[in-house]
Amino acid sequence: MATIAESALRRKSHRLVDDLRPFPGRLRLALSIGAICAISTVISMMYHFPEAAIGCYLVIFLMRANAAENVVTGVGIIVAVSLVVVLLIGIINLTINHPPAQIAAIVIASFIFLYLDSATKAGEQAGIVALVIAFVLTLLGNIPLGEIATRAVLYAWAMVFVPMAVMAVFNLLFGIPPQKLLRQTISERLELAADRLERPGAEHNLAFTDALGEGMAESDKRLLLTKLLNLVYGKDYEFLERGQAHSYRLLLAVSALPETADVETRSALAGFCREIAEAALAKKDLPAFDADAFDAEPAFGDVAAALDDLSQMAPLEKGAPVDDPAVSPDIFTNPVHLQFALKTTLAAVTCFFIYTAIDWQGIHTAMITCYVAALGTTGDTVHKLVLRITGCLIGAFFGLVAILFVIPQLESVGGLAFLIFGVVSLAAWVSTGNERISYGGVQIALAFLLTVLQGFGPSTDLSAAGDRIIGILLGNAVVYVIFTTIWPVSVGDEVRRRVGLATAKLKQLAGLDFDTRRASTALVASVQSDIGVIRNAVEMASYEPRSMRPSLEARGNYAARAQTLNDLSLALYFRPDPPPVPEPDPITSPADPADYSKTAHTGETT
Repeated sequence: MATIAESALRRKSHRLVDDLRPFPGRLRLALSIGAICAISTVISMMYHFPEAAIGCYLVIFLMRANAAENVVTGVGIIVAVSLVVVLLIGIINLTINHPPAQIAAIVIASFIFLYLDSATKAGEQAGIVALVIAFVLTLLGNIPLGEIATRAVLYAWAMVFVPMAVMAVFNLLFGIPPQKLLRQTISERLELAADRLERPGAEHNLAFTDALGEGMAESDKRLLLTKLLNLVYGKDYEFLERGQAHSYRLLLAVSALPETADVETRSALAGFCREIAEAALAKKDLPAFDADAFDAEPAFGDVAAALDDLSQMAPLEKGAPVDDPAVSPDIFTNPVHLQFALKTTLAAVTCFFIYTAIDWQGIHTAMITCYVAALGTTGDTVHKLVLRITGCLIGAFFGLVAILFVIPQLESVGGLAFLIFGVVSLAAWVSTGNERISYGGVQIALAFLLTVLQGFGPSTDLSAAGDRIIGILLGNAVVYVIFTTIWPVSVGDEVRRRVGLATAKLKQLAGLDFDTRRASTALVASVQSDIGVIRNAVEMASYEPRSMRPSLEARGNYAARAQTLNDLSLALYFRPDPPPVPEPDPITSPADPADYSKTAHTGETT
């Protein structure tokens, strides 16, 4: 059993090191997040806007590498919150002297927007709206006068407006445009393909597998923004559109290559991948590729064909469409959406009742934590909980050191801004990484900001800082209890759902002729995204409570099913006569509960 624990710990340690490694644009993005938070803090303190820490949290949580997406997100959040303010003013006038009505308004508004969070592509933006509404309404008990309450709502609007406006303007001036990110993506895929060709062993596959599991959705979003905003056009746009499709096809071809394929041929192809990657990134003419030279090596035919299309930027053929609706098709039939909204609302209201009943308003961060710590499956939620508690303790430590040794030396808001820039940039380095660690970075920054940003200038009040950290820990504890006891969603449920989705897509692919299948790169990429979710669910299973944790055998079956789906998707994509697609019921019937009788052994997880 110790061997299992040591192996899992060693694997996670290697992944942590890999996830913290630099990648193109990571430093720039981290420094940008730090700068935006510092500027937002200065503006908020100059004009006495409250809760600057929460505004900075929104930046850390929403900021992406894509400047165009950040601008759209910032403007969208400002518009949404502006509309919410109008709604809140009406709610305040109706409920200002009726506490039960205020609680009812919090529950109803929270439930509606969290339901949209789960069932639509609004996602975390809808969750932020729920947070703002609930947070403002919980303050009404301490603000008896309607006019003052209305002014407080406007201050809450400013709390969101300032960081979102700064984020939008900063990205307009200094952000990374989507067309540059697309070139970087093409180059990175070629480099990953070269690494896989040179080192085909499984121990080197993490970054390559992650790139496959990401699919093409993010690249397609960047392409769409590039086209809508007319950032590039003509041949430059054709290069990006074709390059991102052909580069993903290359990843698929390399993944299908047997490990026993000729080493010298692998090395030659890897060298050419690096040449194209360098030329694409530098905006130079791509080197010519002679695919005929590899006719004697049938195993490399698909890789050679993908590189040939890349070097010539061959036109894309029309493939099968990818159905990706903004609203989930099961929005009114899947109970998971309803249960998620109810559980998160219950957690937030429970925290509100706790700190109100004991008259300890300093731990109001407990309710805020509930809206940002909840996820779909129990394994995801507990994993996020571990990251958040770890990040909270690290951020609190940085804040304590700053309060004791740095802030007493500061004489102005400007000095505090430099302190925030340094620590938030460090936390943003973590938050801009893979989802396996990103929430830890968000929590480091949030805990630090909540500790040092008190009032409208540098403060050394340790009691307020301690209250806020206790609130974060309380919120995480409440979320854990509720999500593991009320309608817990096992990773096995998510695996079955994703297996069903992937199988349906593969059946759609199997019903097409071979030429159309080969042109349906986006559909195959969507299948790979589902497979990536299944593999991630297998990792998250170890975080579930022992009472519902799938057995080691069950997790092995999940991983085997993911591999089977992967092999079948590659066969449908590259072979004219692939095997038939099986029914999506290889693990357990959706009508039957997952078997948790064989739980994992003691010491398996840390």
